[in-house]
Amino acid sequence: MSVEENRALALRMVASLGGGKPDQSLFHPEAEWWVPGHGWFPNEKFLAFAEAFTDKLVGNRSNLTVEGITAEGDRVAIEAVSHGQMTNGRTYNNTYHYLFVFQDGKIRKAKLYNDTLHAAEVQR
Repeated sequence: MSVEENRALALRMVASLGGGKPDQSLFHPEAEWWVPGHGWFPNEKFLAFAEAFTDKLVGNRSNLTVEGITAEGDRVAIEAVSHGQMTNGRTYNNTYHYLFVFQDGKIRKAKLYNDTLHAAEVQR
């Protein structure tokens, strides 16, 4: 796939993450995620992790705004900011850096960097 196609798919993934339902059609069958404090794990575990968090958001979603994107070869990096309301009344406003690595036109590896302290605090 071209760099532009990878870029478009990465943007689709980030949009779907904000919507609370990661677009599973974008994942390679052997997709893996890395998340701070959790390390590497299979896509199925990430989907469960994401669902458990979005269940705590009003409307099961947050607004994700892309602030920057860099694409080269099979790698796409995206900087984003989220804003959402937690069901406990707190405001979720986090920053993210996603790194997606593509293989065969699908996301094979994904790394998610965010403010884990903020994420933990707003859930209390």
